[in-house]
Amino acid sequence: MKIVLVIDQFDSGNNGTTVTARRYAEQLQRRGHTVTVLACGESGILEDGVRKIGAPEYKLPVFDGLVKSQGMQFARPVDEAYYQAFKGADIVHFYLPFRFCRRGEEIARQMHIPTVAAFHMQPENVTFTIGMGNFKPMNEFLYRWCYREFYNRFSYIHCPSRFIADQLKQHGYDAKLCVISNGVDDAFVPRKVPRPEAFRDKFVILMVGRLSGEKRQDLIIEAAKRSKYRDKIQLVFAGKGPKEADYRQQGASLPNLPLFGFFTQGQLVKLMNGCDLYIHASDAEIEGISCMEALACGLVPVISDSKRSATNQFALDERSLFAAGDASSLARKIDYWIEHPEEREAMGKEYARVGDSIRVSTCVEKAEQMYRDAIQDYHDHGYKRPRQGPLKRRLHPNTEKIRSAEFEYCPSAPWKREILAFLTNVFAPLLYLINAVYFGFTMEGRHYLDHIGGGVTVMNHVHPMDCTMVKIATFPRRTYFVSLKRNMELPFTGWLVRLFGGVPLPDSPKEMVQFQRQIEETVLRGDLVHFYPEGQLVRYHDSLREFHRGAFFTAVRTGCPILPMVMTYRRPGPLLSIFKKKPCLRLLICEPQYADPTLSRSAAVQELMERTRRVMKQRVDGPTSDYQVNPVETGEVYN
Repeated sequence: MKIVLVIDQFDSGNNGTTVTARRYAEQLQRRGHTVTVLACGESGILEDGVRKIGAPEYKLPVFDGLVKSQGMQFARPVDEAYYQAFKGADIVHFYLPFRFCRRGEEIARQMHIPTVAAFHMQPENVTFTIGMGNFKPMNEFLYRWCYREFYNRFSYIHCPSRFIADQLKQHGYDAKLCVISNGVDDAFVPRKVPRPEAFRDKFVILMVGRLSGEKRQDLIIEAAKRSKYRDKIQLVFAGKGPKEADYRQQGASLPNLPLFGFFTQGQLVKLMNGCDLYIHASDAEIEGISCMEALACGLVPVISDSKRSATNQFALDERSLFAAGDASSLARKIDYWIEHPEEREAMGKEYARVGDSIRVSTCVEKAEQMYRDAIQDYHDHGYKRPRQGPLKRRLHPNTEKIRSAEFEYCPSAPWKREILAFLTNVFAPLLYLINAVYFGFTMEGRHYLDHIGGGVTVMNHVHPMDCTMVKIATFPRRTYFVSLKRNMELPFTGWLVRLFGGVPLPDSPKEMVQFQRQIEETVLRGDLVHFYPEGQLVRYHDSLREFHRGAFFTAVRTGCPILPMVMTYRRPGPLLSIFKKKPCLRLLICEPQYADPTLSRSAAVQELMERTRRVMKQRVDGPTSDYQVNPVETGEVYN
């Protein structure tokens, strides 16, 4: 399979989600799949053969410092990067419900690629950071927000633990929830390592994780203070985060100052094999990959029994559990394991066997089956239709009509068509002024419209405003634009898209029959229907992409022409270049193309599509297109 993993951060393995993505990418590549990662950073081929497509960093206004303190970064959506990563993919796997993955899901739909999502961001990861971790209404709101904005679009969701799958089910997530552990890397095994001199006479306690509120490193420090053996305890915290200064200050009164630092995987394996006890004190955790790694190294864990954490599933008995949030309970468990070294050694071997049963290679096999099931489900049923809340239904009462085969795709009543023509023509001069000033818009070849009646117009889709430029080019003709159905269902703007000629592209075969019939009636009536044969929008893409057959099928069926249009770029003039860094847009209208009547319908559609593409490509590559898009100049294309 050709598998694409989409995640904001991939280069720095300083959080569990990134570590999981990196291990899955490596294992999938080893198993013969072709893996591409789309994430923030530079493009290139990684050491394990995985291909990476880079995207620029998105700095969150006001909160960027807080994001950086958590060791995170966000990627900025760039359509060109999505297109390069998704081209030819069998499935796309999204990791987080943020803007980067949300836009990627939209592009994947436009490219007709099956998708799955993973649930790695527990709401408490956010609320504890802002001091609201125990405020239940806020956590409930975030579960609902994640579903409404992202997860309601997927038929399959990867859940790292049964705990989080149950949480999602309780909050109304209606996808198939696939419980697949993140898995433990093969490097984490029991080893004999020399104990550092600084640890020689100490009882070393380790915790790995971000230094943030929900991880509760403060509880470990307090428990060490209450322990009978506080003089011999050495705490080690592997991780970074916004709470580091507070924890250093809190631990300053311990006989042995806590050690803080970030460790590579190789260093972490040695560290885990050189410690005596592992504590996982988190109040909230989806799975707890660091704890899994520790027990795979034969390190006995002591885990919080928090109801918001899945990690306590790994405790083999009560000796490895303490009461959540209770420092005294944790101190008693620490003292017990210090006083019973023989039991600790025996249990370490038991925990090592548990860790060996959840290796990442085994988990990736289950992920492969999830991918196969998701691909088959897509081919059988198509994409899942997102459920809409009552607010959106009230704002756009046509939503259910749009989703049914009874919907009128193109207005048939004359008065409706005249209103459409009047409204769009009134605004056309204003649109021309805006496009000319802000985008340096010009056009050529408008005289070709004089020779055709009804017809189909096609153009490469490279800018969010290029539909308005088509309207300017065809003024004052009535022009309908084939658009994604969800654009019709948006509150407020859905009305406007529909009002100015937007035509929703249907999903089901039943709807497609009525759609095709109404489109053909519209063309035969003498109006124009505009298609984007490439499908998805890729901003400032500098070459033609693959075409879909829909526009050409309509032209062949009606006997009407295809009117090719090409959006090209040119350098801003001396005056415009002062304040405009992106290229100016130039619309080139080409000579109408008619189907070959001597061919069969199927052959005529294919020949017309190929001929139209050749005509458009000649204009893209010709001397009129005097500007090659520069990724640095535009800030839009980032490879």
